[in-house]
Amino acid sequence: MPGFGEKIWEMGRSPSQHLGLLVFGLVALLTGLISRSMVAVVGTAPAVAAITLTALVLVGIGGFFVTLALFLGAYTASGESWTTTVWRIAQLLAAVLILIFVF
Repeated sequence: MPGFGEKIWEMGRSPSQHLGLLVFGLVALLTGLISRSMVAVVGTAPAVAAITLTALVLVGIGGFFVTLALFLGAYTASGESWTTTVWRIAQLLAAVLILIFVF
């Protein structure tokens, strides 16, 4: 029976599953950023705390899945052409920038 690591590795191998990870992460990031921007219009202190916590969790989950999708996509890319190499470098650079600016 495959473990958690093998299941994540298999998710990044096929393009459709790779895209699913990326879309899920981007939606979670967008929802977290929208929730964070709603803090200014919420009135009470408990509501501000709840929305802030929810926004932080969503941004963390989204950042994790986007970074995971980019690293897996760069690692599983095949081919030796210069376009594939440039695409792999771009994915790795984007993943590192997300790690720096989100976390």
